[in-house]
Parts: sequence; C-alpha cells; structure tokens
Amino acid sequence: MLRLKEIYSTNVRYESTQEPGKTQMQRKKAYDRRDCMINKDYVVAIYPHYFESSSDRNMLGDNFTGKEQFSRIILDTNSFRNSEMIVAISYQKLSRLLEE
Repeated sequence: MLRLKEIYSTNVRYESTQEPGKTQMQRKKAYDRRDCMINKDYVVAIYPHYFESSSDRNMLGDNFTGKEQFSRIILDTNSFRNSEMIVAISYQKLSRLLEE
C-alpha cells in the first residue's frame, strides 16, 4: 500500500466586503489535500501533472507553496469513484515507490 496525499477540489467560504461596513459570505473552488492509501496492484499508469492554467493556480491558493510536484495516477477500479487522481508527490518519487 502507498500512503499519499490526494489533491481534491472543494468549495471554500470566505467573507468579502463590497461596501464599507458590509460583509458578505462568498464561495470559491479551491484545491486541498487529504490522506489516502492506494493499493499498488491497482495502479495502471502514472504521469507527471502540472497546474498550468491561471484558474488552477488560483485554486491552489494559500494551501500550497508552489514548490510541490504532482503526479496523476490512473487506477483500475470497478467503483463509482473516478479512476484518475492527482497526488502530491513527484513522478520520480512515485515511480520509485511503485518499483519497490
């Protein structure tokens, strides 16, 4: 089993002030991370992943330093979950873990 950090999209609430003295709750999408364990036997392919668009970089926001590296994992799954996931680990480190 591999212990990794999955990157997922979530909705975040924050306060914004549009007029002096008036605050309003707003919502935006952001990326966050959570712990996950993956069975090596179900990994079909891995690829390096880059957040290149400006909207993706905005969604990374304050939760990430900008120095992290990410990989995309393709899983062989028979569930309703998505068979692709993004994880916070470099392609090189992930490939070494899978080869062990």
